[in-house]
Amino acid sequence: MGRRSRSRPRAESRAGARARARSDARRRIVARAWVVAGAVTAVLLLIALIPHGSRGGAPTVDVGATRLDAPTGRPAEATPRPDEPSAQRDLPVRSSASPDPEAQASVPFALDPELRLAGTFVTVPGEAAAPGPGRRVAYRVEIEQGLPLDGALFADVVQHTLNDPRSWSRDGLAFARTDGAASFVVRLSSPGTLHRICSPIVGDTSRSNVSCNANGTPWVMINGWRWAQGSTAYGDDLLGYRHMLINHEVGHRMGHQHSTRCAAGGVAPVMMQQTKSRVADNGKLCEANPWPYPNASG
Repeated sequence: MGRRSRSRPRAESRAGARARARSDARRRIVARAWVVAGAVTAVLLLIALIPHGSRGGAPTVDVGATRLDAPTGRPAEATPRPDEPSAQRDLPVRSSASPDPEAQASVPFALDPELRLAGTFVTVPGEAAAPGPGRRVAYRVEIEQGLPLDGALFADVVQHTLNDPRSWSRDGLAFARTDGAASFVVRLSSPGTLHRICSPIVGDTSRSNVSCNANGTPWVMINGWRWAQGSTAYGDDLLGYRHMLINHEVGHRMGHQHSTRCAAGGVAPVMMQQTKSRVADNGKLCEANPWPYPNASG
């Protein structure tokens, strides 16, 4: 009897220890659960406080009234007027003393071929009436903020180019520049922003550093580096190249496709990719040409 009475307390002690161990383990599990729950709550609160657009993923380009990540499709007949259209700030002095826009647009500008800006575009203010009796087509001109090029000069050249009798006005159209609602928007862009917008639509524009008509958006994208420097494939006529650049991309907007053969007289059709080459698919070198109707007159 005495031996049994001495062993019972030891057995009870071991059972109590096991119970206390199980209780301590449960308390540790509960404590850890509360720590994890608190950490998850803190992370969720932090995410909620981060501004939209800074949570990673593909960058969204600020395009005023239209987002880069907006669904694509057929362009609307008119694009909305920006809430606060503004002029490009801190523009360089025009490179020619002549007041003639064509003389000013005949000189090159320095620009980094790999320049990539933030993607915010501002409207070049002002309007220019359609000079002809044809069907009025309203367009707007925008320039990327921070691009060191003259937006007003660019807008002047676009207006003169499109309404030249050798341009698309020959098709019974009269182009009117507006700083409000428009059928399409001609944008002067840094190369990096242009590639970010154009490459998912038309293929990799960075390979030859070219411009594009961004199908499914209101935007005709003009590569600022090409505008500034021209193209060795086109030749030394920088003003002619700038006319061609505008006519070619707006030609796509009008529904025209690429041409690969020399036109009558051996000239390159304006829809030939003269930025890349003037060699036709039959091996013939075409003469540089900036106009859809080079032989037309007013």
